[in-house]
Amino acid sequence: MTAEPTPTTLTLREVAEQLDVHYMTAYRYVRLGMLPATQNGRTWVVRSDDLEAFKEAPPTTTPRGDADWTGRLTARMLEGDTAGAWAVTEAALASGMTTRSAYTDMIVPALRDVGKRWESGELDVAREHAASQVAGRLVARLGSHMGRRGVPRGTVVIGSTATELHGLPVSIAADLIRDAGYRVLDLGVNLPPASFADTIAQIADVHAVAISVTTPGQDDAIADTIRAIRGVSDVPIIVGGAGVTADQAHTAGADGHAETIEDAIAHFEALRNKAQNT
Repeated sequence: MTAEPTPTTLTLREVAEQLDVHYMTAYRYVRLGMLPATQNGRTWVVRSDDLEAFKEAPPTTTPRGDADWTGRLTARMLEGDTAGAWAVTEAALASGMTTRSAYTDMIVPALRDVGKRWESGELDVAREHAASQVAGRLVARLGSHMGRRGVPRGTVVIGSTATELHGLPVSIAADLIRDAGYRVLDLGVNLPPASFADTIAQIADVHAVAISVTTPGQDDAIADTIRAIRGVSDVPIIVGGAGVTADQAHTAGADGHAETIEDAIAHFEALRNKAQNT
């Protein structure tokens, strides 16, 4: 059996020559995630097979709104390229994507893709962390654009357990809940149960509490957090995230389980409707 030839690499100037475009145009293709590339020192290099695939489907043949924004963003995240990732995000927003969709249809799927690659062994933990750091910087920039004008629909306090270390999912959830019209107090992760409960006790109008769990195996920590909150308030508690099942949430004492943030918001809306009808 004949071995497949190893793809060669080309500099951006060589890529520009082959595409018959200006060097800066080739650079823009890379920074917008249209053309896969890897940074080698101070230069970008492109694999010959990636260039051939790009030639077969150049960006001019793809409507801007139908672009593979998630794929483009993932490529920049994996390179630790914050500026390029933001350029992809700006381009997606310019194409008509809403800020909320940038979260739900681009950033979250990109993070899931990175997570799956790490779980399969394709990525080491350092590269996974670098990609997550880029996503965190995007969320930090987009967060100020999330939210609705007018009177808030209620106050939601969101946080996690004392043993949860993944803060980015909490930040994303907080922004999306805020965009649904609620005032949100984001307490983050690695939060002692007593501190979580004390904060809730000091707020008069808490509509609901959301506990985000990304890391599995935290049954005791979830139960401890809920028990502490129950000691100071009868506010409804919704538990959700990739690290907890519905059975685990209910066993721990939660009033509801949310597989997705949209599920959590549906719980908040049902609680609001129930309160208005009583």
